[in-house]
Amino acid sequence: MLRTTGRRAAAGIIVFISTACLVSAQANLSLKDILKENLEAAGGKAKLGQVKNLSFKTGGTRVFVSAAGELKILTGKDPVVTEVVLVKGDKVRRCSLNMTSEVTEPQKTVQLTLAKLYAGLFSLAKFEGQLKLDGLKSFGPTKLYHLTPKIQGGKVAVHFYLNSEDFRLKRLVFQGSTPEGDKYEVNYDFAPFEESEGLTIPLSWFASQVGTRGNMAEVTELKTNQPLAKDFFTTFGINAGKTEAAPGEIKGNVLDVNSSPFGLAIATNWTRKDVEKAGFKTGDKVILLVDEDEYELGFYAQSSEVPPPNELAKGVRLLAPASRGDAFSVLIIGGDSGLQAKLKVLAPISVKKTGN
Repeated sequence: MLRTTGRRAAAGIIVFISTACLVSAQANLSLKDILKENLEAAGGKAKLGQVKNLSFKTGGTRVFVSAAGELKILTGKDPVVTEVVLVKGDKVRRCSLNMTSEVTEPQKTVQLTLAKLYAGLFSLAKFEGQLKLDGLKSFGPTKLYHLTPKIQGGKVAVHFYLNSEDFRLKRLVFQGSTPEGDKYEVNYDFAPFEESEGLTIPLSWFASQVGTRGNMAEVTELKTNQPLAKDFFTTFGINAGKTEAAPGEIKGNVLDVNSSPFGLAIATNWTRKDVEKAGFKTGDKVILLVDEDEYELGFYAQSSEVPPPNELAKGVRLLAPASRGDAFSVLIIGGDSGLQAKLKVLAPISVKKTGN
């Protein structure tokens, strides 16, 4: 018994010494060593040099990035493209339903950072010379190297956390404030890296923003070195139809149709600008025109004015702001009255105020 106990104690001492040595070695690595290991974990400089561009999908979003760090993000259900974000240099521009704007903080820093990350195939290769090492951090039993940009831009701080065992990116954190002064924090937690199409990248990650529910992004349709037009990363290429608005009437196109137990949702390309030009106000009754059929809808200018689902009776039809994006949607509660079969993506659709 004493001999067994002694052996166990000796084994414990060996494990303790080995662990202590490993932690000491991890703590003594330089920033240069860490970044070198991170690059090798991504496939090495030669492998990265073979990739001229990369593309992948996460849900309804398609991402394209060049080796130079140009980024193009397309949103929409093929063939519809409702929104495009372009990143080039230190500029981030967005076009949503043909309305173009400059992306400001905090999203500007997020998109600039992701452009470099994707261009480096999820390594920190494109951040060379821009980072400093802030030590080894413990997250439970896991040890992560904490790296930050030498110069943090604007109101948003960026934090990279690399796994101390395989040197791959484990977590990416953005912390700062919104223009309104509210707290802004988004965490990207990356799944273990896997091999796909000859690349070793995370095939999913969980993005969570303080105060909101998180989202799981799963990578599909990963492709490299696609033939792209010379102006691909400088043109938006929105494909969402066109709208015409006049007092009491709006014409446009169907962007998507979704049926669920809750009812039917018809996404349109009508924006608030169109609604204001038509003069629609909450409480108005409007007529939806599909081919030669008419459907009466109740109009709501703001999402906050729409009654909660449990207060909406079956068969109620309404036109209101979509839950996401800048457009308005038609909602038919509890059924579609045969309307779904008549609708196709990009098909013409119109609405007019009763009495017009």
